[in-house]
Amino acid sequence: MNKNNKKVSVYHRCSISEGYPFLYLSSNFLNLVGWSREEIESEFDNKLTNMIHPEDRNFNVASNMCEFRLLCKDGYHSMCESFDLEGDILHGNMVDMTEFQLENKVLSALTNEYTSLVLCDLKQDTVKVLKQDEDIHSNIQCYTESLHYFYDHILIQESCPEYLEILSCEPLMDRLRKQKSLDIQYQITPNGNGTVNLLARVVFLFEDTDHFKIAMAFRPVDEIIKKENVLELQREIIEGLGKEYFSVLLLELDRGQIFSYREVGQNGKRIADFCRAYENQWVLFIPAYAKKMVSDESRENFMAQLSYEFLCSNNEDFSMTYEFMSPNGIIYHQARVAYVKKKDRTRAVVIGTRNINDLIKKERMQEAKLKEAYVLAEKANEAKTEFLNNMSHDIRTPMNVILGYNQLMKEKLTDPLLMDYQYKIEQSGKLLLSIINDVLDMARIESGKAEVVEKPEKIGNVVSELESVFSSSAKEKSIELNSSVDIVHNYVLCDGIKLREILMNLVGNAIKYTPNNGSVSIRVKELDCDRLGYAKIQTDIIDTGVGMSAEYLPTLFDSFSREYNTTIGKVAGTGLGMSIVKKLVDMMGGQILVKSSLGKGSCFSVILEHPIVEDFNESKSSKIDEDIMLDGKRVLLAEDNDLNAEIAMAILEMNGMRMDRVVDGEQCVSLLERMPEDMYDLILMDVQMPNMNGYEATKKIRNMDNLKKANIPIVAMTANAFESDKQMAFDSGMDGHISKPIDMDKMKSEIVHILTKK
Repeated sequence: MNKNNKKVSVYHRCSISEGYPFLYLSSNFLNLVGWSREEIESEFDNKLTNMIHPEDRNFNVASNMCEFRLLCKDGYHSMCESFDLEGDILHGNMVDMTEFQLENKVLSALTNEYTSLVLCDLKQDTVKVLKQDEDIHSNIQCYTESLHYFYDHILIQESCPEYLEILSCEPLMDRLRKQKSLDIQYQITPNGNGTVNLLARVVFLFEDTDHFKIAMAFRPVDEIIKKENVLELQREIIEGLGKEYFSVLLLELDRGQIFSYREVGQNGKRIADFCRAYENQWVLFIPAYAKKMVSDESRENFMAQLSYEFLCSNNEDFSMTYEFMSPNGIIYHQARVAYVKKKDRTRAVVIGTRNINDLIKKERMQEAKLKEAYVLAEKANEAKTEFLNNMSHDIRTPMNVILGYNQLMKEKLTDPLLMDYQYKIEQSGKLLLSIINDVLDMARIESGKAEVVEKPEKIGNVVSELESVFSSSAKEKSIELNSSVDIVHNYVLCDGIKLREILMNLVGNAIKYTPNNGSVSIRVKELDCDRLGYAKIQTDIIDTGVGMSAEYLPTLFDSFSREYNTTIGKVAGTGLGMSIVKKLVDMMGGQILVKSSLGKGSCFSVILEHPIVEDFNESKSSKIDEDIMLDGKRVLLAEDNDLNAEIAMAILEMNGMRMDRVVDGEQCVSLLERMPEDMYDLILMDVQMPNMNGYEATKKIRNMDNLKKANIPIVAMTANAFESDKQMAFDSGMDGHISKPIDMDKMKSEIVHILTKK
């Protein structure tokens, strides 16, 4: 065969009778097919139909054009035939398309490192930043709030209007349960200057009853987009799809007709064969190819994105990946769809298909490494939490002994020198306890276990409590402590525990860093609020203390941050207090502002928005005399540590209570079973005891047949002071929780509260 004539039109004539017998064959035709006249007569009975592939013989000459495979001497070739009828004679011009291909450029993709990485828990509604581009992320630790903040302040909403719809917790969980990962491309305006195109990859990590963990990675894709935009939406796109693609098809959208421009290897030829088998009609080709060659998991998406209706209605270039069912198993193929305009101004689509199996494997490996890194981080976090739990218990137990005996000794001392020693021991013990509490608070917040729990609160009561708590420490330094409350809505819904922790930390610092004869003021006022049904409350803590330098203020809320002059001044602390305050304010969706200057004092302003509570009925009952309430009550103490037991019994017996003691949970349950049902009014239960711990003992008591015994008030008295420990106590059936070291007043108040409630 003459290879130089492959693209030349060759002429022949046939009769239109059965089988289309040849009447004339040009020399170019014989040169093209490689058969002699004699061989065509003997091998094919001198008929055109006998030379055509059996699957392609059902062509219609009235269409004036068709494509088929013609058996040449070196195998089947793809032919394009134009017809002209003259009576009973068919005039045909045939072109060999087998070797036809365009010169092209290589289409390359840029792979960029992810510049930001966050871990999220969609069920807990939390987000934790591992790697951060400061232009992209806020410091909000609530996933939903962070999502809305990003949408409202950073995202160019027109670039991804479905952003919230896709990434909201419930829809995102539903999608990731099906496809495990997804990519989203959008634009942002960092710092309000210009635009940046970003690609976000969301990867499912794991799910259990309480958690749905995902990783989100972000990278800029401006360079990739620029590369893609360079490709002109004309025939040059076909060149750009070139050598990397084993199949290149042109689909004419006005007719639904397919033309194959590239068929490389078995996969390329398979696509071309499917096209020809279905008359090069897209609407016939796509469902047939999808049914036989596309996996069940990919088929629906394949059919949707490559349907004729979608391609006609769409205008944007896109890529889609599907699972191809090869004889050796699943292989990942990518179809690149690019829109072009032909010279006659009609629209067409170029579809290039390539093998991206190695690329997908690489991405899967990256996802696996990301998942592995997350698991390691989780294990490290669990180990840290376990360590802090153990540290808390081990430190609080001897601290309970030190402060407990110190309290008992305080009642007996009369010598001024010894009373001074006792006071200094007490103050040092309280300082050590506050340091322990700061470390545990920070660990609880960073672990994501701290939650906002809102209940009705009276703002004035919170302020009164602050004055009451700090009045004695202010008096010791001759500091004037005053307050004012100017609000319209007295009752609001808020997390009172966290609000008190924020304000107590700020007021405590103000008194700590204010010299003798200074002043500390608490000013509460209500601001105008744009949110219907909410009250915006600003609380200012103003002092005349040592103040802070302008250089130090930017690091004020960093963990372990303390200004140099406070160390020189020998004011003790962990440097965690302000970090805890900032994280708690962020959790509650508020703001904290600071004004300060050296030697002139500081002003901290906390601004929070709370739902307004209307018609709240505050209890008007008078305060019960605690000593009268406790007098004569009989308590069963379950405590394995002799020193802790001695302290608790001494404190309660001083208040008129009668005490019995057991050393573990088994003895507690056994004694309660033997005694009359009204023998004890209350059980004080340690948690960590040998033989049977406090949780197990409580559960057994709650399951006793005698209802009065089963419902006896039980209060945990333990060195385990995490919020999770308190919750475990309540979950096991306990009524209250007292943390060690024991504060006499707090313990009495808790017992009175439990007995009154019962």
